[in-house]
Amino acid sequence: MTYYALLIFIIIFILFVLFLFLLKRKINKLESKILFKFEEKNNQIPSIYEITKGYLNKHDEIFKEILILKKKDFSENLFLRTISEKTKTYKLIHNELNFIFRVCNKHPKINKNAKFLFIKDNIIEKSSDIWDNLIIYKKITTQFNRMIIFKNLTIIWLLIPINKIKLL
Repeated sequence: MTYYALLIFIIIFILFVLFLFLLKRKINKLESKILFKFEEKNNQIPSIYEITKGYLNKHDEIFKEILILKKKDFSENLFLRTISEKTKTYKLIHNELNFIFRVCNKHPKINKNAKFLFIKDNIIEKSSDIWDNLIIYKKITTQFNRMIIFKNLTIIWLLIPINKIKLL
């Protein structure tokens, strides 16, 4: 009878460890997907810059901050790899894009430009996808962190070297 209990405990332990590793892998894939969407979105900034060049007064002043942030994002890509590390820059870029779109919405000629409207819609669609994936990411990481707390409260922490994930 004790062998069966021990066998059941070992099976549950192995399933728990397997679940943690699979969940961590899923989180990493989702994080990569979100980072890729951010990159796609940010790579459209030069297109907006070129399209609006002939329409906006003080064009360079309007785009000054976002171009600085774009350069910062480019340099961060070399050494920062996780969402939690890059989120601050992405939030600033998102806010600057919103500012640029508000400025552009005040100019009727830009709003008739098909290229601008296409890129704007594309950026908005990518932002929506990013937001949906971030909601899923936060739910999964919350669940994962609870599992890590459980792991740390038991003897399992000695056997599994998995750490918590920083939330955004």
